[in-house]
Amino acid sequence: MAAAFAIAVFWLVQASAVTVLLVPFEWSYAGLWAGSHFLRALGLTIIFHRYLAHRAFQLSRGARFFWALLGTAAMQKGPLWWAGNHLDHHKYADRDGDPHSPALSGFYYAHIGWFLNDSKWNSLPDTNPVIRDFGRAPELRFLDQYFWLPPLALAVGLYAGGGLAWLAWGFCLPTVTLAHVTFAINTVNHLWGTRRFNTIDESRNDAFTAFFAVGEGWHNNHHRYQRAARNGFYWWEFDPTFWVVRAMAAVGLAWDLQSVPDRVYQEAETRAPSSAAPEVGL
Repeated sequence: MAAAFAIAVFWLVQASAVTVLLVPFEWSYAGLWAGSHFLRALGLTIIFHRYLAHRAFQLSRGARFFWALLGTAAMQKGPLWWAGNHLDHHKYADRDGDPHSPALSGFYYAHIGWFLNDSKWNSLPDTNPVIRDFGRAPELRFLDQYFWLPPLALAVGLYAGGGLAWLAWGFCLPTVTLAHVTFAINTVNHLWGTRRFNTIDESRNDAFTAFFAVGEGWHNNHHRYQRAARNGFYWWEFDPTFWVVRAMAAVGLAWDLQSVPDRVYQEAETRAPSSAAPEVGL
């Protein structure tokens, strides 16, 4: 898909959120929005982020494909592309090379502009760790190449099942809210919030983004120890992504969940400054 066409479709979908104003409101539509937003968010966080980018656990092939399909339906391009590009954020966080640092490139570019940058639609090199290690899986390669197919199928299916109301509340609006809450981790969570750890970047924890991004808003925690299966390091930090992964582990669909080391918890308790680079754990 040509980059210019993909960018035009992106903005068309952004504008399509106003279609919710064209149908009489029913509370069931709010439930449709929530299901579409949060289920696809889990696909992004479980597969794109914590599994592919950070290898925080292992998954059965069937579970991996199920969540990867949902994540791809979020319309944020393919799983390999998403995870492969995300590695640059951690490698250069808030320094030259970070693809979306608000301190370096401004809020708009860090929030949306980087995603629409023509060069970012190109394929990643075979040397990229995500491509090298997961690019041999045919189902992941298929989703990465035909990333437009799952969101298109979702939109068509919703329209066929419930007309404009289902399309508006089940695809248009939640696709927009999910896009912006994902992008907000790159911007809001590098500008506002609390810092439990003195990382070398500007990552911050924020409960609001954690709620809508199913646990990703504990961003300072995550930058301190990236490989942990949980971003909410404490029970009171809302992290449904970890809860779902732990539930899958209970029935044998996930295993080898990476935990937060005791030394990191001790650092949090003493609030000792961390002058070292964040531990990648790979």
